[in-house]
Amino acid sequence: MNNKVLVETKDLKQYFPTGRRRNESKVLNQLKSEILELYRKELADSDQKLTFKHIIREHEEGKISNENIKDLIEEYNKVKEVHKEKLYVKANDGINLKIHEGETVGLVGESGCGKSTLGRAILKLYSLTAGKVLFDGNDITDLSVGKMKELRQDMQIIFQDPYSSLNPRMTVGQIIGEALVEQGLYQKGSQEWEDYVKEIMKTCGLDDYMIYRFPHEFSGGQRQRIGIARALALKPRFIVCDEAVSALDVSIQSQVINLLQDLQKDFGLSYLFISHDLSVVKHISDRIGVMYLGDIVELADKRAIYNNPQHPYTKALLSAIPVTNLEIARNKKRIILEGDIPSNVITPTGCKFHTRCPIAKSICKTTEPEWREVEKDHFVSCHYAGAEVK
Repeated sequence: MNNKVLVETKDLKQYFPTGRRRNESKVLNQLKSEILELYRKELADSDQKLTFKHIIREHEEGKISNENIKDLIEEYNKVKEVHKEKLYVKANDGINLKIHEGETVGLVGESGCGKSTLGRAILKLYSLTAGKVLFDGNDITDLSVGKMKELRQDMQIIFQDPYSSLNPRMTVGQIIGEALVEQGLYQKGSQEWEDYVKEIMKTCGLDDYMIYRFPHEFSGGQRQRIGIARALALKPRFIVCDEAVSALDVSIQSQVINLLQDLQKDFGLSYLFISHDLSVVKHISDRIGVMYLGDIVELADKRAIYNNPQHPYTKALLSAIPVTNLEIARNKKRIILEGDIPSNVITPTGCKFHTRCPIAKSICKTTEPEWREVEKDHFVSCHYAGAEVK
């Protein structure tokens, strides 16, 4: 399919001989056309016959001075090289993140930037292809299934969708108490099991009589409380909140966030709070990390992120937050990011953000920026951190 039109049909094995993407040939042809067009403009008054092979040969001999043409040729070569190999999505790439005990780290970014993947990789719900995860200083990357099952008591997740994440065939009590039985802490259906489940329900704002009801009998906010109670049942120390309030009404969001904060105070929990809503993240987080195309580009205390953002992408995200004050809204400067988000299969060279960055320079296209501390505990990955974005 292309633009809602069926353009080709083949046997499955012909389409996916090695798992390759079929659109790479289209990308190569497009780059060829752009290179030829730019080169023709360079030689507008010349009678020289142009071929693509001739341009590539001149580039290899160092005879091309036009930076735009050189950049396109480098991109063409990179796509061509990757096209020969099996392609992989780099959902997370080069991330270094520490979460302290009792702390909430917020994670923001556009859809598809890798926030949820990072949360699930930390919990080992996804297998890592590289890197490692440490919990309490211990490497848990290659733990056996049995050892990881034991560690699940300390690491839990609250899923985004309170509708699809709850088994419709199980009662609230069964949903919350299932992990208790799996971990061998209680016998299913025993009085002790039921009493403990009711205690957890009460902690999460659910009445005792709800224990025998099914998920379809509850509102979205109540369902999310059930999800929170399920995560809390094992008394974990660390919880990934994966868009835990994004599917809820604004009025219900505040109730759930307040509940999460109360639970954190009572039980000393640590949260990785994933969201695309910067206002919500500001309310609940201690530190905030900003993600773009699989990597964290800025990390700092929430006040520093909001009052003194250093990365142009962070500034663009903050400028998009709606305000209710009309006077402020009229004077607020909106930073528009042009272009589409690049592919996370074939990522841009240099800084990943340079294709959309309003202050990008030539170094951004070729050199990956270092992860550096620009102020105390304020880290950013940008060649021109703090520069004004017009």
